[in-house]
Amino acid sequence: MERGPHFVAFNGSPRKHGNTRKLLEYIVQGVEKEGGTVKIYDLIDIPLRYCLGHYSESKEECNPQVCTEGELADGMRGIFQTLLASDGLIIATPVYWFQVSGMVKTLLDRLTALENSGRLLEGKIAGVCAACEEEGAVSALMPLMATLNDMGLLLPPYSLVYHTGRKPVSDDPESVRYAIQLGRNMVKLFHLAGTRAWSI
Repeated sequence: MERGPHFVAFNGSPRKHGNTRKLLEYIVQGVEKEGGTVKIYDLIDIPLRYCLGHYSESKEECNPQVCTEGELADGMRGIFQTLLASDGLIIATPVYWFQVSGMVKTLLDRLTALENSGRLLEGKIAGVCAACEEEGAVSALMPLMATLNDMGLLLPPYSLVYHTGRKPVSDDPESVRYAIQLGRNMVKLFHLAGTRAWSI
């Protein structure tokens, strides 16, 4: 019997019980329906310093060791270890001025150390979602998806999941349906990708 994948999820909202987290939980439901598991982390609880731009000084200095020592000895070491041991990740973000939250952007910047050290996330499965009060979800998610894809992660069909408005996600059946389907598709893609070579 094929094992189910284990994904890591990051809630990029400072609100642990808001719509961003709720939308993420529906994706988790979809993963679990297909036999996978997900561990959710609230980024607000993980101390993360801004990227210090080592890549701009020297490409060789942008690596997981440098990125987790000295001034950067923070929660990123645990994130690196957790991600490398997982089959993929889900990033959930609120929309702040048509962009991802600052916490999500910091996470992405620091993940450069894994991409720059041999594309260590290549072949893992990714999913993304956003919650916004008015508009800007697509504007926020497209660069996020492009970044993850350029790091070598695989995005399944119906990856663009978002909820708009102040009402609870549970009152938005279309967003719920897409979120659950994204979770299911992540597991399906995991099983498909295991038989193929994706390296360039």
